[in-house]
Amino acid sequence: MPSAKAAPSASSFQNRARTAWRLFANFAYDYRRFRRASFIDGAQSRENRRAHIHLLAHMLEYGMSLSNPRNGFGMDKVRLLAAETRGYIEQHGRDASADIGLSVLSAYVAFNAEQGDVSEAQALLDDLLVVAGAGHNIRPGGSEAVSAAEIVRHARMDFVSFMEARHSVRQYDGNRTVAFEKIERAIRAAQQSPSSCNRQTCRVYAFTEKPSIARVLAHHDGNRGFGEQLGGVFVVTVDLSHWNTVGERNQGWVDGGMFAMTLALGLHAEGLGACMLNWSAAREQDIKMRTCVGIPDNEIIITLIGFGEMREDFRVPVSARKPIDMVLTHEPPLR
Repeated sequence: MPSAKAAPSASSFQNRARTAWRLFANFAYDYRRFRRASFIDGAQSRENRRAHIHLLAHMLEYGMSLSNPRNGFGMDKVRLLAAETRGYIEQHGRDASADIGLSVLSAYVAFNAEQGDVSEAQALLDDLLVVAGAGHNIRPGGSEAVSAAEIVRHARMDFVSFMEARHSVRQYDGNRTVAFEKIERAIRAAQQSPSSCNRQTCRVYAFTEKPSIARVLAHHDGNRGFGEQLGGVFVVTVDLSHWNTVGERNQGWVDGGMFAMTLALGLHAEGLGACMLNWSAAREQDIKMRTCVGIPDNEIIITLIGFGEMREDFRVPVSARKPIDMVLTHEPPLR
């Protein structure tokens, strides 16, 4: 006979209902932010329009980097990029994003000049240059020639040893100040992280003064026992204004995660210790951190990274890694 089961108590139903409501409220909190910040219904804000320029420019650069692009490829994107860049300049003036649009259009014309008719693209570019005015900054655009040998020469290192020497550090020399040049170099390295269609959505809020570090960490629960030793803390965010499809609703977490990891490795390369401070926060805690740091509503917090100068000798968790066969599945059967 089947065994009898005790009926769920009223308190267990209440706990489940309370958890379900909190989960729904947090989903709604995230939904509202993405819905308002993204440009699913068309670019509205200045940042939306910047993102659209970067997206269209990347699509053309993508084509210029292929082995055998067809003649006159991407003219629909050329028209859109010219119109978006023109509207942007007329409404917001010249800046780096506008110049990227101009430079990629210039590169597109030069790239296709020997392959076919570029009269329409040239006319759009000429008209746009008049709107842009004098002093166009010829930024890098289009595609560039590289060699495998040069890439290998610059990348030559024992990367496995580099990674195996990286630890989540929780002991720091709190009396040593982190040189700002090291911070800048680490962020420059992180800027080379891949991002969806080169939209470069990540932002870093950096704090290196002890009172500021303490105020930021007061809204984080995972730094007890070492937070007061840190020489700095980063708050890494992603701007949702750059996304324009439903399918991209979670892309910010992907781009932000890659950026944050590269930033941590950049700190490691500069000889600094670092520790990821995960931001697994409910909306109440998220609101407090936003208010403290001044993070706008269109950005999501990806993670915090504590860092500083290391002590001469200290201890770290072993953090044993799983066997590689628990991670790698080679050629699984396809269905």
